Amino acid sequence: MERKEATEQELLMKGPGTFPLERLLVIFQCITSVAENSLDEEQGTNEFGVESGDTGLMSDVLLQLSSLCNANFISKGGSCPLEGSTRYRSTVSEDMALKVARSLKFPLSKYLYRR
Repeated sequence: MERKEATEQELLMKGPGTFPLERLLVIFQCITSVAENSLDEEQGTNEFGVESGDTGLMSDVLLQLSSLCNANFISKGGSCPLEGSTRYRSTVSEDMALKVARSLKFPLSKYLYRR
């Protein structure tokens, strides 16, 4: 049991790992679809069920990713030779992320993985 606790503590001290752009985009799409569904329930869906603005949102998230990298909230790491894609790492503390989420009224704690 002690070894397991030591491993968990070591992972906690290392902080978050790197992630590929594809993972960021999938998480973004999941969060926005949940937000859109809750808005549709409040406002009522359109008669065709057409989701408009998906391409605009995707280009917007890429612009925001660039802005976050320039502001040093996310750092661009090396690329994985097996995947061939650039990897990123969050440089923001969990406390800071929770404060930002709270100011946006976003339930971040629902999306965080706890051991």
